[in-house]
Formats: sequence, structure tokens, C-alpha cells
Amino acid sequence: MKQGTMKQLWLMGKGGPWKIKEVPIPTPGPNQLLIKMRVSSICNQTDLNTIKALHPPHDHQMFGMLPHHFRIWDKRIPDELSDVYPARPYPREPFPTTMGHEGMGEVVEVGPYVKKEETLLGAAPGFKPGDRVALVGTIGGFGEYVISDQSMVVKVPDSVSDEEASLFEPVFIVNNMVRQVVSMGDIVCILGQGALGLLATQLSKAYGAGEIIVSEPIAMKRELAKKFGADITIDPKTTNVVHEIEKLTDGKGVNVVIEAAGVPETIRMLPYIAGFGAMIGQIGASCVPVTVDWSYIHFKALQVTSVMHAIKHGNMMDSLKRAMDLIASDKLNLKPMITHRYALEDVDKAFKDVESGMVIKGEFIFK
Repeated sequence: MKQGTMKQLWLMGKGGPWKIKEVPIPTPGPNQLLIKMRVSSICNQTDLNTIKALHPPHDHQMFGMLPHHFRIWDKRIPDELSDVYPARPYPREPFPTTMGHEGMGEVVEVGPYVKKEETLLGAAPGFKPGDRVALVGTIGGFGEYVISDQSMVVKVPDSVSDEEASLFEPVFIVNNMVRQVVSMGDIVCILGQGALGLLATQLSKAYGAGEIIVSEPIAMKRELAKKFGADITIDPKTTNVVHEIEKLTDGKGVNVVIEAAGVPETIRMLPYIAGFGAMIGQIGASCVPVTVDWSYIHFKALQVTSVMHAIKHGNMMDSLKRAMDLIASDKLNLKPMITHRYALEDVDKAFKDVESGMVIKGEFIFK
């Protein structure tokens, strides 16, 4: 049994400060693994928005906290929707909170009932100390150890580096979306080319998109999108995206729109970019109300889906394996997306860099 203490980052309140606490190393329970983290990647939008008290901390989101609860907690009401908010408040205090929900590490201890070896075809794989694993739905990943249910981890092949494996959760999320909405020959528009948007560009190419159009305000990210398979890049700072797509498609709109920025400026364009019968995949996690022409779902027969819908209605084990197979294949190029590396002690610099917009993926490296 692992004993002792570990370092773990805690966000103490809105806007900070950050504190590195010495906390007990947890003990795995039934069906759980104790994992020593090697790399934990930063989720630019959700982590930054948690600091700003916009996105619920992930260890509260799992208990049902939603963005409107944060608006009420932060006294950012009344607003244009507050008269229709549910009356029941979120019962917990959101801060202090742990952070970090993406990453990979090494199994150091297994709890009761964890399978120790491979079993029947199609059954869950076994785990043992020493296995390198990637995680989804991690709580407290900005710490030296985490506990995870065995159903939420997947083994990392020897051919995949620790840093590449740390991007497993975003690959898992985006792949579940793209394979649901993109078909062979589709004209696909991807709004935003941060980490999730760049993954969506690569995966849309892999799933046979006929043409990929991306919108991204940062030149460095547009250039990377071209290398990853984008046919046309648009700078929304200098070009009206809706008008440009109208021109490119002769007024028909695109077959698929993937919203990967999670900001009102992109979300409000969705009904006008999409063609009749288009699929809309919502990846970006906007945490503020957005004015959008909702009735176009009716007028254009649009189908809107989210990453959570894709996960809920899929086979979890198959989806996990599929995502790791993609990382190990030549269909994804993750190395150019990992642009910044930090120690836990560099947390203030890390999020200052993230807010600058020049970080695609930053990672905390554990030695």
C-alpha cells in the first residue's frame, strides 16, 4: 500500500491564488487504480474559465454544477436569462478546488476487483503496477498522484510518448464528435483552431472530408491547420466568415460545422454557415449566454449534437481503444501541438501564457 504525501495544486478562489498543498496519497478502492502522474495537460478554455468563475470546476461538474450556478454564486445576475433559471441552487462552495482532468501516468497500485491481466475478447483489459496509462475524466490531475476507475483509463503503447499520451482525453472527446458528424466528401467548417479545433481538422481529414474550411484569428494556428489538412483558412479579424463561406459555397452553406472555440462570436454564426440538413458539432464549452437564431434548427433541418451525446450513445471501451489507436497511428500529428511545458511551481506563468492565446497545449511535467 502506497503511503506518504504528495504535492497537489489547488485553486483557492476566483482568480486565485494557487497553492501547492501536501496532501495524503490516496488509496485505491474497488475497481480503482492509483496512478503516479507523468504528464498533465492544460485544457485552455475550461481551466482558464474555471479560474474566472465561468466554467464549473470538474470536481463540481460531476456533481451537477452548471455555468448558471457560477453566475448566481458570483452575483453576476440579474442577467437576460435569470428569470428562467432553475430555482434550486448548487449546494456546495466551488472553491478551493483541485484542477487537472487530462493526462497520463504509471499505475503504482491496484484496488480490489481490478483485473490483473487480459481476459476474454471484448472484455476490459487488465492493469498492473508499472503499466503506462492515459486517463479521461481525471479529478485532481495537477497533482503527483490520482485515483481513477479502471473503466476510465487505457494502456499506452510503447510507440507513444508520455507527452503524446497526455492528449488522450481531447483526442477521445473530439474523435467521438467528428466520427459522428463527418461523412466522406463533406464540406466541413471548423470554427477555432486551438487544440480541439486542430484535432478536429486532422480527424475530419482522416474521416474523408472533401473540403475543410477553418476560421482562426491567430496566424500561427492557421498555418498549423494548413499542415494538418485545412484547404482554406479564414482570419475572422479581417474577413466576415459568414459572407466568405457564402461565397465559397455559392450560398449553399457547408455540410458540417464544428464549433471548437466556445465563444459567442463563433456560436452565433452557426445557423448561417450551415447548409440545409447540416450537422453541427458543438465542442467548445461556452459559459456565457449567447444570442443565436435557434429557430434555424427548424428552418434548415439542422442536427445539433455535443461531445457528451456522442459519448453517451457509444461504446465507452471501444471509444477509448479507438482514440489510443488513432494516437498510435500516422493519422494524428500531436507533437507540434505541444508548445509549452511547466513544473507545478510555474502555474501562474502557465495560465498567463494560456491567456495570451499563443499556447496550443501546455503541460505540467512530473519528474
